[in-house]
Amino acid sequence: MTRFNISGPKFDGAFCTVDTFRHLLTDEEAISHLRNISCHLKKNSIYVLGLHLLPWQGIKQKVHRWQGSRGKLTVLSSIIVLDVNRRRREETLNYTLRAGKQKYQSVYKLRTYTLSQFQALLDKAGCFGIKSVYNLDYDLNQPVQLNEDSEEAVYLLGNK
Repeated sequence: MTRFNISGPKFDGAFCTVDTFRHLLTDEEAISHLRNISCHLKKNSIYVLGLHLLPWQGIKQKVHRWQGSRGKLTVLSSIIVLDVNRRRREETLNYTLRAGKQKYQSVYKLRTYTLSQFQALLDKAGCFGIKSVYNLDYDLNQPVQLNEDSEEAVYLLGNK
């Protein structure tokens, strides 16, 4: 996510909406990613970036579950927040996925960002400005105003 090169013309847009950005565990990695994405986009194009933010008061919902079915297959997903370390800015998650009779489990770390920390990161990267912000409903008719208690955001970023 930090170093890639795509030959050919630049793109009108890019997206990363499923919190994958937080797998970049340092500011250096995150800035490298943002700048690399920017280099592959046309001027004034957009980057849609979705991520969970760390509210000032702490995470309210520590367990996230969803279920989906198609035909005879049912998939159950469970994400449990095991630890949040504000000083090191990392969150440890336990992710379990059950698909039919198979079970997959993984424990991993993600980078945490408060609203002001993410804004500072964008400023430091210097390549994107915020055009608007939405929640995870992705309703373009319903932009949201973030505050220090916001937990989720889908940023519509404009390439400078």
